[in-house]
Amino acid sequence: MNESILVVDDDALVRKTLCSILSTEGYVVETAENGKHALKAIEKGRFDVALIDIQLPDIKGVDILFKLKQTQPRMVRIIITGYPSLENAIKAVNEGADGYVLKPFDSMKLLETIRKLLDEKNAEQIRMWVEMEKGNKFSEQFKKPRGSIFKN
Repeated sequence: MNESILVVDDDALVRKTLCSILSTEGYVVETAENGKHALKAIEKGRFDVALIDIQLPDIKGVDILFKLKQTQPRMVRIIITGYPSLENAIKAVNEGADGYVLKPFDSMKLLETIRKLLDEKNAEQIRMWVEMEKGNKFSEQFKKPRGSIFKN
């Protein structure tokens, strides 16, 4: 497993804890302390997962979600928050969050959530490739002239 995860949180202890947990599980982890640093990291590289605090000092987590949805649509995007509310959850989902995790988080549940969402995204990609291949084979049938229909 070489999947990469971007952790965006203004709390240094949360970043350090998540980095430790995720690295131990074999993920490549990069951290950002605010939205500005997160956007720079996104411009420089591709990530499989982003864990984003909804309350950042400079940019709202949901605004980062929107940017990620545009620039890295295949990425799993998970909001982490210590301020749970129905409004935040709805906003996160509307902006493209794949998951919503509450602080303090249970590390095993967090890892299960990440793995489940990654597996779902991978399965979705495989289905898309299979459908594209089916479509390509189907369209090839119509590219080849057959029978009297194509004769002048």
